[in-house]
Amino acid sequence: MKHVLLLSFTLSLLLASFVNASDQAVISAEQLAKKWKRTKSLATPVEETRTTTVKVTKGLTVEVQKVEVKVDADTQERFQNVRFELGSDQIQDGRSFRQLAEIAKAMQMAGTETFLIEGHTCDLGPDADNKDLSQRRAEVVVAELIRLGVPAYRLQFLGFGEERPVTANLDESERSVNRRVEIYRKL
Repeated sequence: MKHVLLLSFTLSLLLASFVNASDQAVISAEQLAKKWKRTKSLATPVEETRTTTVKVTKGLTVEVQKVEVKVDADTQERFQNVRFELGSDQIQDGRSFRQLAEIAKAMQMAGTETFLIEGHTCDLGPDADNKDLSQRRAEVVVAELIRLGVPAYRLQFLGFGEERPVTANLDESERSVNRRVEIYRKL
């Protein structure tokens, strides 16, 4: 009887992880391109300015500068399935790479549009470290998109650290939602 209960519990856990994995299915290039390609039907974009700060090295000093990028808020796409280990800028798994391949195809299908790639983190760790980590994550995504054929001049990246959470960071499931990459079409 113990073995049956253990097997039942194990199958329940496997099923739950399968359901969670399907929630983060790879979004196809066609779906993304449809959203990102500028068409006449998109009469007026929803303009939004994404603002953060970046560290800039000038000689022997490091300065913090404000950066603003205008984007079409209607073209935002949040990728929970481009995953990173906690505290790491290394892309985690095959699903992440498959999603990035679809993103690259969509960007190529979207003509000459330019994009902002944003990195975000949860609230664990010091603010400055999270800011740096989110910047590195966005940069890693851009490097992979370039490797997949998207011209570098069409991509810009920023790291927001923990500045823009989409959940309250109350537990690990909420924190994992905040560790994400977002992509916008630039104006």
